[in-house]
Amino acid sequence: MVDAAFDDIRQYVQDRTRLYFTGHKQGFLQNKLQQRVKALSLPGLPEYKEILLTSPSEESVLLDSITTNETCFFRNPRQFNYLRDHILPDIEAEKGTASFRRLAQGDHPGQLNDMRLRILSAGCSTGEEPYTVAMTVLEGLRYPRAWDIDIVAGDLSESCLEVARRGFYEAERLNGIPKKLLNKYLNNSADGATFNEDVRRLVKFMRLNLNDVMQGGWGDNILPTNSFDVVLCRNVMIYFSSSCQQQLVNSLYRIIAPGGYLFTGDAEPLHLFSHDFTPVREAGCLIYRKTGSNAHGQTV
Repeated sequence: MVDAAFDDIRQYVQDRTRLYFTGHKQGFLQNKLQQRVKALSLPGLPEYKEILLTSPSEESVLLDSITTNETCFFRNPRQFNYLRDHILPDIEAEKGTASFRRLAQGDHPGQLNDMRLRILSAGCSTGEEPYTVAMTVLEGLRYPRAWDIDIVAGDLSESCLEVARRGFYEAERLNGIPKKLLNKYLNNSADGATFNEDVRRLVKFMRLNLNDVMQGGWGDNILPTNSFDVVLCRNVMIYFSSSCQQQLVNSLYRIIAPGGYLFTGDAEPLHLFSHDFTPVREAGCLIYRKTGSNAHGQTV
């Protein structure tokens, strides 16, 4: 009965999130479930299963507990260096040229979308990644205030999103941030530091279940087709099955703008999957580009 309840719960979690718990990960899930059984003073897993299947709040608590939250600022710095030194200047040159050309043709500035930069941090955890992106954008663009910058950061865990929205981090978690950027973008206090408004205003946090993205359940109003200049989906795919990874790659390709970029984790090269991305080999790290006849106005 207990084994059957565990299998049912595992399948339910898998259906909701596409996260697979086999091998040593099965023991991890068992431990998390036993913690919830104890916290709710229940006799065992069969009783917990009944609560889980009928309580959205308990589902949220469980999914929150099984989400991996390992992260840090400027994780894989080569990717952020390439974003700052190459991708952002190229986007600025291409979109800026297009904007000035349209202005010269008499278009009203309020009608122009050329100077918009959209970046997605998928699986943002407690916010270190999107805040790193925001600092990098402010450093990489010559005239950041001339841009409509929208950094969308999503995660499955509500508790992680609460931390991220506060924008406060204890001193020991700030080690990856260069001192120059610490002084420029954070307000120090006795026990840590908080990101200033220049950074925080760029980032919008939201609950994001990548299973919904793979199913196309978000629609063009949330994650529009061909809309993001850069998508970071790092150290996320490794938790999915290979078939789900393929679905996720396809979904990310859909939402990335022609000429846009995908950043993946060190253990997530795309060569095992069918895709139309082009590796950016000169970056020296895992960055891919959605190439084609309309790559930010260029043929690649």
